[in-house]
Amino acid sequence: MKQTSQPTVRTRIPPMTQLKHGPRAYLYEIGETVTLDARGGHLRDTNDTFSVLAQLPPMGDDLQYRIKNVNEPYQRVVAEHQLRRVVQL
Repeated sequence: MKQTSQPTVRTRIPPMTQLKHGPRAYLYEIGETVTLDARGGHLRDTNDTFSVLAQLPPMGDDLQYRIKNVNEPYQRVVAEHQLRRVVQL
């Protein structure tokens, strides 16, 4: 029986991404704690924190991230402008 090789899955995008208007760096690192901007109206508790799981390829000029809250059974994909950094004191 012939074995086929599985394609390599890339889990991290390089920190600089080429967009239409030139290269741009991701603002948030994998593992960083963030909150979602409540202006979108889709978040019930604005104090919920999320962990950045992955930096995703851009959609147009918006850099994207996969995030997860420990109290939710699913992950979310959000644009960079929807996130706010949690300041650790």
